[in-house]
Amino acid sequence: MKKQVVAHKVQLRDVFIEKINCQRVADFQSGIPYDVVFSVKAKTINNNLAYGYFRIKILFDKEPKIFNLDITVRGEFECEKTTNRTELKRFVEQQGLPLLLPWARQAVASLTLSMGLPPLLLPLIDVFATIRSNEPAKEESKGSRG
Repeated sequence: MKKQVVAHKVQLRDVFIEKINCQRVADFQSGIPYDVVFSVKAKTINNNLAYGYFRIKILFDKEPKIFNLDITVRGEFECEKTTNRTELKRFVEQQGLPLLLPWARQAVASLTLSMGLPPLLLPLIDVFATIRSNEPAKEESKGSRG
């Protein structure tokens, strides 16, 4: 039985590597622990167009530090119907992580391979749990409005 696909009113039209800051410091050895830090931001251009920025940093806590890596991926999100800029920005901020993460994963793997290192595959993440864990607690946000 055929399943019908219903397109969302906002579409990801293009993805670019906005920024790469990387320096190889030592040879990569498997098993060296690292942290992944990310941020997602959105900027509305008009009522139909917004840019989503997904920034990811790879950090090594202990010596030897293998490399420094900071990548920003920019996605262009277009709404087919005129919408509220605030609504469009909120959508891009919420969906930037799951939509732009695969592009960042590919960029990190390709870049580390091009550096002569084994490709670093970012871990798969539970997107929804990650978003929930990074939201400010409601009590904290209420207390800061004073």
